[in-house]
Amino acid sequence: MALAALLPLTSCLKDQADVFEEPSSARMQNYLENVRTQLQGSEKGWALSYYPGSAYATTYFVLNFTGQQVTAVHQGDPETAATSYYKLAADDGAVLSFDTYNKVLHYYATPDSGHYQARGGDFEFDIMDVTPDRIVLLGKRSRNYCYLDRMTQTKEAFFEEVAAAEKNLDLVAFAGTVSNGAVEGFLDMITHTLSIGRKDAEASEMVSARYMVTKGGLHINEPFTFQGVTFQDFSYDSEKGILTGSGIQFTKVIPEGYVSYKEYLGKYNFVYYSGQRNFQVELVEKDPGATFVMKGFSTYFEPEISYNAARGYLNWKQQVVGSANGLTVVLAGWAYPAGSSLWPSSTPYGTGMYGIVEDTTISNFQVNFSDNGALKDNGVNGAIHGWVLWGLDGGGNSAGSFDSWTTATGSNQVPGDIYMTKIVE
Repeated sequence: MALAALLPLTSCLKDQADVFEEPSSARMQNYLENVRTQLQGSEKGWALSYYPGSAYATTYFVLNFTGQQVTAVHQGDPETAATSYYKLAADDGAVLSFDTYNKVLHYYATPDSGHYQARGGDFEFDIMDVTPDRIVLLGKRSRNYCYLDRMTQTKEAFFEEVAAAEKNLDLVAFAGTVSNGAVEGFLDMITHTLSIGRKDAEASEMVSARYMVTKGGLHINEPFTFQGVTFQDFSYDSEKGILTGSGIQFTKVIPEGYVSYKEYLGKYNFVYYSGQRNFQVELVEKDPGATFVMKGFSTYFEPEISYNAARGYLNWKQQVVGSANGLTVVLAGWAYPAGSSLWPSSTPYGTGMYGIVEDTTISNFQVNFSDNGALKDNGVNGAIHGWVLWGLDGGGNSAGSFDSWTTATGSNQVPGDIYMTKIVE
């Protein structure tokens, strides 16, 4: 009787085993080869929507796969490409691994002295889904979903589109009604986090989600539900100041103390050397709503300063300002007076200073400059307080202080601390 009872079970197991004509290892190998074919089959590469740790903004990479190698560029520095090896393997499922060091791809996943746990990034991903135009990845460490989307344009055009979308997103706060309740929300442009809650709610009561900036607005990594409504994609009309998600329209709110692009235009007393010296400059429109040039800073060049439309402040980054005597001339960040340390050739992308207005009344309109945190974020001790002209040779190596050019200070140095007071005419 016992034997008779086991016969149907044995027959059932045999039928299950016969469902697949190939063993699981062969099926996995075929699956991985299909992924490899997909990766290598995109002529223009793949856009990687990347979600690192919550303290860092979501960002885009463009990846090109050939043979066993991958070449990566990042939206923050589209001119710098890095090539390394990648691997497709089976490890409790299909895994895409960037298993040799790549200075572009490994930036968020590599620890350093200031980030012993790195920046919350991944270089190994579980492959969750594969279609001809999208590959869904799940970071092995962060457990954040990331997406590879087939490129239909050049990387240059793609990054220009992303930059235009970020410029268009001139939004800090918004308000509206969800399920007959008044709500308000905020965008954190530093971490790319959207938060929404009932009006006047405490921050801890709000629902938050990470987003990518898209051509038409925002895409939330994973859908979230608030007041019974599920949100994921938002469109934004910058002319009307309307943010729309799940058919609900929210209106743009301008926070108290916000400084518009046009308010920054004009002449200033540029004060330096801890308030002891000054000269006159003028902020002039370059790219409307996005960048200024500073006239009067030097007769040799005019530095470029960007405008953060979402937060209403300036970002004055270290920058190449020209070439002379066979050298590239850099307006380099100067940590003065903290040891007079210089980082003209090895500083990370974006090193510089923020310019923030504390009092927006015309009679007291003053832009105070302070370190923007890029050094600290990249494990470098120090803070930028001033500027100095520095030379780089053809290989990008430091060639020393560049004193063939001067600024309005009469030398190649602009010692901190720096602020500008607007001249009322």
